[in-house]
Amino acid sequence: MTNRHRFLAPAPPQKAEVVAKTLKYREHEEHLLRRIASAIVLHWDQLPDDLQDLIIDQAAAVEDRDPAPHEARDIEAFVRNVRTAAVGKTATPPAN
Repeated sequence: MTNRHRFLAPAPPQKAEVVAKTLKYREHEEHLLRRIASAIVLHWDQLPDDLQDLIIDQAAAVEDRDPAPHEARDIEAFVRNVRTAAVGKTATPPAN
């Protein structure tokens, strides 16, 4: 079986920009979103500056389950402050 798309030129990269969308998820999945967000914050310094800016601007643009003010400067301050407060976690052996 041949892949008819393998001979097509790849699409040119598009500039990432803030999108007018809000993520919908079930309440019991919220812990997954928190883990993804925590992972991003823990690796924040390895992200390019333009990607950091995009993530902060997108975070300010999305809606949340709980109405609360969320300006880009507040989100950026949170990311910067919470990283300095990150604590080491001891590894736990996998359950058998």
